[in-house]
Amino acid sequence: MDTLEPLETFVLDEAAIANFVKLQRTFNGWKQDMLAAEAGVSLATVSRVERGLKVRPAQLRKLARALGKPEDEFLRVHVRPTPEEAAANFVEMFAWTEGRVPVAVAPFRTELQLRTMLATFSLLLVSDLDDDAAGDVAELREWFDLASFVQAERDGVTGPKPDRDFRVRRLWRDVLDCVERLERSHAAVVLTGTYAAEPLMGGEPIMIAIIAIRSRRRNPAASTITTLWADAKVDERQMVADYFEGLD
Repeated sequence: MDTLEPLETFVLDEAAIANFVKLQRTFNGWKQDMLAAEAGVSLATVSRVERGLKVRPAQLRKLARALGKPEDEFLRVHVRPTPEEAAANFVEMFAWTEGRVPVAVAPFRTELQLRTMLATFSLLLVSDLDDDAAGDVAELREWFDLASFVQAERDGVTGPKPDRDFRVRRLWRDVLDCVERLERSHAAVVLTGTYAAEPLMGGEPIMIAIIAIRSRRRNPAASTITTLWADAKVDERQMVADYFEGLD
C-alpha cells in the first residue's frame, strides 16, 4: 500500500521576511517611513525588519496587515510547494499581465500633458474613488470631452478651423483647475499617460490616453506611481460608439 510523504513545512526566517517586506514596499511605491505610518510601527522597526533583525511578533502582524497580507503571514507555518506547484504559482502570480502592456504615467499638471492627451485617438478614464466622488469625476470627464471637441475644431476635423486669434489657454487652464479641485476634494491624484495600442480589427497602432484617478487614502503613495497597465488591444469601433453615446 502506498504511503503519502509528509508535507514539508517551514516558517519564514528573518532574511525571507526582510526580502518580502522590501519587495512589497517597493512595489507599492512606499518609503520606509510611509510603511511605518501605515502599519503603526516605528521607522526603526521597519529598518530592523529590512535588515533581517528580529522584532516582536506583534510588530510583524502589523506590518503584514499594512502590506495586505494575513496578519500571521510572517509567523505561521507554511507548506513548501513542490517544484510543479511553485511553477504554477509563479505563472498565476503574473497572469494578470497577459494581454496587457505597461504605460508610463505621471501626475496631471501641465498643458503639455493635456495637449498630448488630446492628440490621441481615444481617452480611457478609470477611477478607484468612492461613489461620493462620482459627480466630480463626471465633471472632469465633461471638461475632457469639451477640450477634445475644441481641439478637433482647431485641427479642422469637425468643421472649418477657427480664426487664428482663437485662444484656448483659458479652457486648458479650466481643465487643469478641475483636476486640482478633484484631487483636493477627494484626497486623490490624477495620473495620465499615453501608449500605442493594437486595434482589435487590425491595422496600424493607435494612440490611447489614460486618465487614472487614484485615492491617496487607499494608497498614500499614489502620486509616486510611474507605471500602470492597459489592454494591449482595443476595440476602436466601440470606443467611437461610446464617445458619441456620451454626447447624447
